[in-house]
Amino acid sequence: MSTSPGWLVAAMVPLLCLLPVLWFVVRGEPRNRLVAQNLAQLLTGFVLLLTAQGFGRSTYLDLALVLAILAPAGTLVYARFLGGLPPAPLVRWTAVVGVPATVLPLCVVSGAGRETVKLLFIGAVLLAGAWVTSSGSQPSSEPEPDGTDGPSGSEPSSGERAAKRD
Repeated sequence: MSTSPGWLVAAMVPLLCLLPVLWFVVRGEPRNRLVAQNLAQLLTGFVLLLTAQGFGRSTYLDLALVLAILAPAGTLVYARFLGGLPPAPLVRWTAVVGVPATVLPLCVVSGAGRETVKLLFIGAVLLAGAWVTSSGSQPSSEPEPDGTDGPSGSEPSSGERAAKRD
């Protein structure tokens, strides 16, 4: 099995970009750590795709596929515990630029076939996951129409509802 140094050098770019992102995951505020974690997952997907081609091992594509599917779900679960997800334009633009810049050359090199379909699917899932998780979901600060403070507030009793109608 031979390695392709060009692809491995290309994999070093997102790998080196991971270093400051991981530092921010460790040292940032909780909501900003979540954005950095989301960016780290996207960059790791790029590294796995490029190293799969560099080492000639298609099993790395399977790892990238699993990461692409599970990473956004994990981000959304953590966002639920933190009460919302801040908008992250850096993650969105990294996905918009990075996914085509990574996936399309890999598709050209791999030629027509099953691997190209898998690469395109992984790219689409990476892009969709980054788009959804970077759009942000801030909790609503407006009171609910029934007078409660939202989903965590207690429901009014039947007597309180009747009093409001009168």
